[in-house]
Amino acid sequence: MQLKQWCYFFFCVFLLNSCDDSDDSPTLPEGPATFDKGIFVLNEGNFGQGNSSVTYIDPATGVSSQNIFESVNEIGLGDTATDMAFFGAYAYIVLNVSNTIEVVNRFTFESVATIDAELNNPRKLAFLEGMLYVTNWGDGGDPTDDFVAVFGAQNFDLLTTIPLEEGPEEIVSSNGRIFVAHAGGWNFNNKVSVLAGNEVQKVIEVGQVPNSLTVAEGALWVSSAGLPDYAGETAGSISKINLSTLEVEKSFSFPDAGQHPANLTFEQGKLYYTLRSEVYSFSTNAEELPVISDFPIEEVAYLYGFEIHDGKLYAASANPDFTGNGKLFVYNLLGGNLLNQYDTGINPNGIFFNE
Repeated sequence: MQLKQWCYFFFCVFLLNSCDDSDDSPTLPEGPATFDKGIFVLNEGNFGQGNSSVTYIDPATGVSSQNIFESVNEIGLGDTATDMAFFGAYAYIVLNVSNTIEVVNRFTFESVATIDAELNNPRKLAFLEGMLYVTNWGDGGDPTDDFVAVFGAQNFDLLTTIPLEEGPEEIVSSNGRIFVAHAGGWNFNNKVSVLAGNEVQKVIEVGQVPNSLTVAEGALWVSSAGLPDYAGETAGSISKINLSTLEVEKSFSFPDAGQHPANLTFEQGKLYYTLRSEVYSFSTNAEELPVISDFPIEEVAYLYGFEIHDGKLYAASANPDFTGNGKLFVYNLLGGNLLNQYDTGINPNGIFFNE
């Protein structure tokens, strides 16, 4: 089963396992609906159920508020949320199955606009020079129709579309360019596209199935999962791309075919990634990958979202059968002690800090 088929398979599992026994009613604390200086958790929901949501967590009080989009706007968010990002006073939320991007005021969560032009299986988003870039898989059965859609970030007008190789997923901006990781579609892919001036400047080969991008100290770092077991399992890898030369300077390959890194991120001078439920770190000038993990994240049933922020690690856990509400666990990055846990919505896949 290829990557898009695999994703759709899990989506169908979500659909068949709807969460009738979960309390997903909107809840807000009393008083004005303000969401500054807190944490948003994006909840994917179940494929085809239209039950995506956003949880807001106030770290000062420890209160988590569910379904804040619906609470504020008295309408559901949409189907299968896959990403969220901030630009100015706005927050942008990608709804993959709804083929829309919801734009809200990031402090009140009041709806500002719905973007629905030229979106086809939208996945992830990034911003550059006042423009919004959105990766799109296109039709799952067509490997030639994948693209990035470009919109004005303030007026939401479509500016252009940029055809790309199959499977554009993760996306990041740096040094006046946009970088797109191609995990693959019906087939698997191993490319990073570099966009400049809304054109493809270069395509760089990395490991199979690149799944996360992070910028650190003049380089773009890419973690690649490798092929899964059903496709002739191969080990993952981590690549370092020089942002000036756009060349791969260094590549680390994992020794075991069963090692598939994910969630690569940079914090306080170190790169962090996960292998299953273990967290690893290494310095940007390291010559080899670590062999001993920093700590396990044992409370997580299924790691679905991951962020590191201000010395803390945030791990979003989906319910083991992807039905019912999930959890957000917060750990001290030094030592891995569990600090807090919060209830979330269904299948929490992203953590975002409103500062």
